[in-house]
Amino acid sequence: TESPYGFMLRENLRLKRALDNRKQRTKAEKEQRVQEIRAEIEEIKNLDRTVKPSVSVPITTGNLLEINIADAHLGKLSWAQETGHESYDTKIADAMYRRAQSALFARAGVKFEKVLMVIGNDLMNSDNAEGTTTKGTQVSTDGRYHKTFYRARTLMIDSIEQARKIAPVHVIVMPGNHDRLACFHLGDSLEMYFHGQSDVVINNEPTSRKYFQWGKVMLMMCHGDREKRMDMPLVMASEQPKMWGETLFRECHTGHLHQTRTEELHGVRVRILPSLSPPDAWHATNAYVGCLRSAEGYIWNKSEGLIGQVFYTDDGQKPITTKRELV
Repeated sequence: TESPYGFMLRENLRLKRALDNRKQRTKAEKEQRVQEIRAEIEEIKNLDRTVKPSVSVPITTGNLLEINIADAHLGKLSWAQETGHESYDTKIADAMYRRAQSALFARAGVKFEKVLMVIGNDLMNSDNAEGTTTKGTQVSTDGRYHKTFYRARTLMIDSIEQARKIAPVHVIVMPGNHDRLACFHLGDSLEMYFHGQSDVVINNEPTSRKYFQWGKVMLMMCHGDREKRMDMPLVMASEQPKMWGETLFRECHTGHLHQTRTEELHGVRVRILPSLSPPDAWHATNAYVGCLRSAEGYIWNKSEGLIGQVFYTDDGQKPITTKRELV
């Protein structure tokens, strides 16, 4: 959809050309036409001055909902007959992500003051048109990179719009080892799309770790492919000493390993988040199989810390199929 500003520029050029090409018979007729065009241009300019209002009603509960669906791997191609597990392609990944997020929102069942959405963490399976990860590893890919990127962008826009209906949204864009550049470009697109929207904040800083504070809660987000989990408490305290001193409940949320695991290290809980995607041929061959395909959400209170969790497991749902998967 063309933005009002782009439409204004295009129409401005068209009208100027029309003015230059038109042969005016009299000076009065020419002046009248100039005034009409100027009036039309001013009318078009006004289209860019209206900022969409928040779609949610601000409330004060002290509660935050964190939605952190990691390792979706849009663009991964898995064939059930080859892997012995569920089939997977871009359309299946898209539908599965939407189903998981809707279920998490529905099951949360609490009034929220804000929604924290963490996107990325290998949202896309490859980082370029050659079908490789950021480091150059060839991966099983479904379709063209650009087509997958467009689909991922639409999926994230729709996901954020869904969250806006609940509460203002803070988005953390967290790149993974598969999509480090693609994820940054996606975050930049989202910043442009939601520019001027007071209830949507996009954090797309090009850092490996990102932080978020909610009252006495400190959260660190990273993909987990580089950092050592045992070092997380010291890293958090070193990088964010002020936030560390103001908080009591501290957690680090990572992805990468496609499994659920929680370790508590010196009072800091390090969570490894699950993945919705099934194994592809390489993972199946190397026996990286068997983990439940799931997603999780966390309910945080400013004073009490973690007060609830919501879960979604796709293994218990009706399989999603596509024409590609059936062939």
